[in-house]
Amino acid sequence: MNKLIDFDIFLFNLINSSGDDSFDSFMILMSNKFIFIPLYIYILLILYKNFKKDFIWIILSISFLILLADFGSVKFFKEVFERLRPCHQLENVRIVLECGGNYGFISSHASNMFSIAFFVGLLTKKFRMFFGLFSLATLIGYSRIYLGVHFPFDIVGGMLWALFISLVIYALLKKKLGEAI
Repeated sequence: MNKLIDFDIFLFNLINSSGDDSFDSFMILMSNKFIFIPLYIYILLILYKNFKKDFIWIILSISFLILLADFGSVKFFKEVFERLRPCHQLENVRIVLECGGNYGFISSHASNMFSIAFFVGLLTKKFRMFFGLFSLATLIGYSRIYLGVHFPFDIVGGMLWALFISLVIYALLKKKLGEAI
C-alpha cells in the first residue's frame, strides 16, 4: 500500500510542480462547475431530441446520478477514508486558488463529470460524444491535481465511482424503459 501512496505522491508532484502562471487561469476555469452549464443544457437538448417520450425518466435518472456522484463522494468516501488533500498534507504544494475541505478521496469534481460522461455515453451510444465528455472529465481531473487540491488517485477513485453508479443507474433505467433506450 505504501508503494501506491508513494506513486500517487510522485505523480502529484510531477503534475503540480509543472504548473506555470500562463496556464493557471485556464486550469481555474476547468475547475469552475458553472462554466459548463451551457454544455449541460446542450446535452439535455440532445437527450430530449433522442428520448422525447421517456425524457422525464432520463432527467430523473441524471438527477439521481449526480446526487449519488456528489453526495456519495463525500459520505461514502471522503468522510470514511479521511485522506487529506495534498495541500493539507504535503509541503511545497503549488496551491493556485484555495485548498478546499480537509479530505480529497474521492474527487467530487471527477465523480460528477465522469458520471455524466459515462451515463450520456451509455444512453446515446455515440462514441464521439462519450470521447468528448470523457476527455473533458479527464481535463477537469487534471486541473484538480494541477491546482494542488487532489492526488491523482483521488481522480481515479472518482472516475471508478462514476463508472459504477452510471452502470447501476443505466441498468435500472433500461429495466424500466426496456428497448426504448
